[in-house]
Amino acid sequence: MKRITIKDIAKAMGYSIGTISKALSNSHEISPVTKAEIQQFANENGYQSNQYAKLLRKGRTNIIGMIVPSIGNPFFSQILEGIEREMSETNYNLVIMQSADDPQLELKHLEMLSKKGADAVVIAATGNNISLKYLQRLKDEGTPIVLIDRTNYNINTYKIGIDNFKVVYQGISQLINRGKRKILFISNLSPGTSTERRRGYIQCLRDFDIAYNSDYLLSIETNSERTDVLDQLKNQLTHLVNSSTPPEAIFTASDQLTYLTLEALQAIGIAVPDRLALIGFANFQYTNIFQPSLSSIVQPSREIGSQAFAILHKILDSSDNAIATQYQNIELQASILTRKSSE
Repeated sequence: MKRITIKDIAKAMGYSIGTISKALSNSHEISPVTKAEIQQFANENGYQSNQYAKLLRKGRTNIIGMIVPSIGNPFFSQILEGIEREMSETNYNLVIMQSADDPQLELKHLEMLSKKGADAVVIAATGNNISLKYLQRLKDEGTPIVLIDRTNYNINTYKIGIDNFKVVYQGISQLINRGKRKILFISNLSPGTSTERRRGYIQCLRDFDIAYNSDYLLSIETNSERTDVLDQLKNQLTHLVNSSTPPEAIFTASDQLTYLTLEALQAIGIAVPDRLALIGFANFQYTNIFQPSLSSIVQPSREIGSQAFAILHKILDSSDNAIATQYQNIELQASILTRKSSE
């Protein structure tokens, strides 16, 4: 069925297009009787106003763009849940894009959001210089930007994540207090989180008077096929456990690496925790069903999402331009769930 327009209503009722438009906008220029007559006719004939056109006339789209590496990652899908939970009672629409940690794809998504006139952007950025410059440009042009999770970038904007140094320090401390001194630290190459997480690891060793061994610091390229990442881990772990000084424990510095490390250890026949203790970042809801149950760093993912939207909602709905530049670096509290795998 063809959608009825203001022009159709005007023709059917014998009014001008201007009169119909004002009546449907509840203008005081049209008498209450005429407004009621026109609105009743519009309702009975299925008229729907073009909200998008109205927004464009105001220079707005009510689109908020969100770019994350993968919504298949429980951590990022929970952030999405937090945003949508807060957004559900508003008129904003979320456009979700996945970068797969590919800088070129990330840049393409940013350019698309700019062309669509997105009112704001929430992003877990790859850290690529070209993409960061594009984000800076969007911000300078007046688009509010919120960096989530990966916040260690030199952009003066809103940032929401955790104290990566602190929570890694606490996790390594737990392993040391359980008698583990040869601790393998596995991280990805994202500068947004890995720098501070590695720093927490190295500082904790130093404070416990444990010599730093560069062989126990692995940086894994995760921007590739899953099987390739798994092969990297299997090869590196096989080499290390068969060396003259094998590690006693592993700390994995991302959700993806935690699950892949467990899979790699199983593939090469290394039992956890009998041969190697393990603790790592993992926002999977059911880490207690792993065998053994998984000790994990759990980030407040849904709260990251809800706070990101709350900030943008406040900025976009305010007429005070100063609010948009009252930048904050918000660090929420992560928690450590201690279970069998780190014994």
